[in-house]
Amino acid sequence: MKIHQLEMFLETCIYGSIAEAARRLGKSRTTVSASINALEDQLGVTLLHRTGNQVILTEIGEAIKNDCERMVMIAGDIRAKCSQSMAGIESAIRIARDDALPEPFWRQLITEMSLQFPTTNVSVYVAPPPELHEMVSDNMVDVAYCLLPMTDTLPHNHHHILGQIRMMSVVHSSHPLSKLSRIISADLARYTEFTLSAIEDDNLVAVAPASSNYIALPFYEHLRNAVLDGTGWSTVPSVLINPYLRSGELKVLNHYRAMKWQPYGMIVGQNTNLGTLNQWLSGRLEQYLNEASL
Repeated sequence: MKIHQLEMFLETCIYGSIAEAARRLGKSRTTVSASINALEDQLGVTLLHRTGNQVILTEIGEAIKNDCERMVMIAGDIRAKCSQSMAGIESAIRIARDDALPEPFWRQLITEMSLQFPTTNVSVYVAPPPELHEMVSDNMVDVAYCLLPMTDTLPHNHHHILGQIRMMSVVHSSHPLSKLSRIISADLARYTEFTLSAIEDDNLVAVAPASSNYIALPFYEHLRNAVLDGTGWSTVPSVLINPYLRSGELKVLNHYRAMKWQPYGMIVGQNTNLGTLNQWLSGRLEQYLNEASL
């Protein structure tokens, strides 16, 4: 039993005619008929009743039709995966990321990825940057995309900068800090700061808070939403807050460290080879970051 025999049998089932199936497949009528006859001989059953130019499934033909469809589908998947492997495309990849880039952009990327690499098994995990560094080191994921530390503090990993993100310290327009013409560090310390939280060495910690009066949350979107509630200030990626800045709902603090650029990029293990999917994803992220920084 060969895959091409099953394909000819199924095409004949669809069109109810050996001649039409042959035309659709670009084969001769004799070739299709001979292949179906050979399949019936191998299985020891009659799959089709032939009446003139028309064919009708027999009872056993109807019973195995769905199984034949699955076999042809599986064979196609096997061919595609082998073709991907020859082209250097990963059969599976574990991706971790932070939420410094907007969710709609990531949803678009995942849709494009599923169309571009349909047979690659992709797992995506979201966590704060400090946790992502450890996940790569512990080989829990193959690659992480996130905001990178300002200095090279990843001794067990390699990082590749894909672009820069402007980080902004912001507050709601109704908050007292927005009324000050000039803000000093003592002013920031008087009010609640929302900063990132992460798991480090089995402990829940705040990631580099600027104030001793803080609430730590796990994602940048949580920080942004807390600021929108008007209860404190935070430093968040500009790409997450641009609409609120344009509308005047959020204000950038008038502080000398209120705006700074931070690298965004890819973290991989020391011996990791980048496959085609990873290279494609890195390129899409680099393009987005270049456009967002204009």
